[in-house]
Amino acid sequence: MKERESNGYLVYKGEPRAVLVRQNGAIGKEATDELRARIRKSTGADLPIVDAERLESLHLPESHVLILIGPGPMTEALGIRGSDLEKEAYRVAAIGNRLVLTGASNDAILYAVSYFLDEYVGVRYLWPGELGTYVPKRDTIALPVVDATRRPEAEQRRLRATDTRPEVERWMGVHMMGSRSRFAFGHAFTGWYDKYGKEHPDYFAQPPAGQQQVRSDRVKLDLSNEAVDEAIIREWQAAGAPDNWNVSPNDGSGFCVSAGCLAMDEPAGQSIDAIWGAEGNLTARYVKFWNRLLAKMRAVNPEVTLSTYAYSSYKEPPPSHLKLKAGMVIGFVHTFQAYEQWQGWYDTGAKLFLRPNWWHSGAIAPNLMLHATGDYFKFAQRNGMIGFDFDSIMGYWGTQGLNYYLIARLSVRPELSVDDVIAEYASAFGKAGPVIRDYIRYWESFSEETAYNVSAGNGVSIDPNGRFETTVRQYGLPGSPLNSGWYTLPYLYTDQVLNEAYAILDRADRAAANGEDDARERIAFLRDGLRHLELTREVVRYGYEKSRPAGATAEQFQSMSEELDRYRKQISERHVIWYDALKASEKQRSIPTERSRTTGWDKGVPGGPSGAELDEAFRGL
Repeated sequence: MKERESNGYLVYKGEPRAVLVRQNGAIGKEATDELRARIRKSTGADLPIVDAERLESLHLPESHVLILIGPGPMTEALGIRGSDLEKEAYRVAAIGNRLVLTGASNDAILYAVSYFLDEYVGVRYLWPGELGTYVPKRDTIALPVVDATRRPEAEQRRLRATDTRPEVERWMGVHMMGSRSRFAFGHAFTGWYDKYGKEHPDYFAQPPAGQQQVRSDRVKLDLSNEAVDEAIIREWQAAGAPDNWNVSPNDGSGFCVSAGCLAMDEPAGQSIDAIWGAEGNLTARYVKFWNRLLAKMRAVNPEVTLSTYAYSSYKEPPPSHLKLKAGMVIGFVHTFQAYEQWQGWYDTGAKLFLRPNWWHSGAIAPNLMLHATGDYFKFAQRNGMIGFDFDSIMGYWGTQGLNYYLIARLSVRPELSVDDVIAEYASAFGKAGPVIRDYIRYWESFSEETAYNVSAGNGVSIDPNGRFETTVRQYGLPGSPLNSGWYTLPYLYTDQVLNEAYAILDRADRAAANGEDDARERIAFLRDGLRHLELTREVVRYGYEKSRPAGATAEQFQSMSEELDRYRKQISERHVIWYDALKASEKQRSIPTERSRTTGWDKGVPGGPSGAELDEAFRGL
């Protein structure tokens, strides 16, 4: 937090020395409200909002600072026009007794306010809502010496949120999430099988003998059939032949094993079953397809680019002799260990977006691979990353919130280290901050030793000898990163493990100083995250037939499930979890936290589907 100052003050010893000037109606209202609220929380001073045309009648002292938020006549009189700024750019400038916080859009104006609050007030947005917003107490805020025109470095900054409450949108805004990118991503052919399947079955992947086609929204294409190129080009031209077109394959398994597709593969001779099950290396066939398609499309529009994921069976970079044509944009989906793979795609000349699934691993548990993920993100920033798209903020703020804060913060402040961000987070706990750092270290160390696999098509191993994979093998549990985290809760998060974590939070409570009410509430927030983990662990233990204790009854399970549901609703109001998102995720993954998703209550002995069977069902095979 910077302390440089000029001759003015926004607040001096608790007294307001500035006014917020409303120049242009509702433009910048969100940013104005944010600045006013944070200054009030920091200093106790309530800066008045004044319409520009009333300023003269107020006869303010010459020393009073006029805060001009957004465009308007007074901002333009200083030679600052929003139209002069690039998209998403913002300007923060002190000119005389004017403080200008502006941008070309409402989002950019909020970025300007966020920058000011970060640099000169020390505000930190740890999680959505008031409790998650840390505002240091002070009695004076000086008018700084500043004239900065900036915009976020990455052209797309997306942390997918599974909740849309206003405070979530505000959290995204102050962390400068947004986009100025023209590149589109997403699985591009999800409607093709229903649209073309009857008339043109030749467009689609040929299954191995005896295998059924995968579900319609995941059916892959036969890349050896150039009629597929022509169908894509027809749809592109019908859309006006835009400068970017998304050609990312559909999700899941079911890759083509026709003779033509197999002939495109390098290395040749891969297992047919492995290819079909998304366990082959199919990058070469896709690079050949993209190059072929791009050449045809550039004959129509020489500026066209193709965007696609590098994911699943085509996530590894191509062989060194196989080059990408200019105009490819790659959304890279891999682990946080894939340094060589990122570099391999970068060396092809492709534009790169980081598109991880890291936050799906570990279910609701405190899976905090902070240095591993943060250092990789910083590596990508230094090596050609033009945007990012994280799938997803699942809303487990009480256990995983530091994951979300870390990436958001490094995006805005790439000069920070992972340790810097952890220190920021812990500082919001006041005198208990050092103990909270112990708590974070405890879970990061546990996470590193656990080493959940990561979703990048199929699960990609982080450490085959880590606690996670060892537990999956030992007990025959599901191994898919998208559902395995729930099933491993009873085995990994034992009472001993949780009690050690609770004990650290007890120490934090004792360390918090008298009067640090917000710090104590934040400690309680983390404790609620652990309690939710504990309750969910027991419901899953009883709900999954293979881990169910002998003699357990459906009535016991129902009572536990209802208690968990009540608790979830209670803590969701404070963003410890996001209730609706969590319920939807468990339903999608068939997690046995509700009676309808359990089996075997009438059997005398444990049984039920194996982990491998659950994985197969989840993958749609």
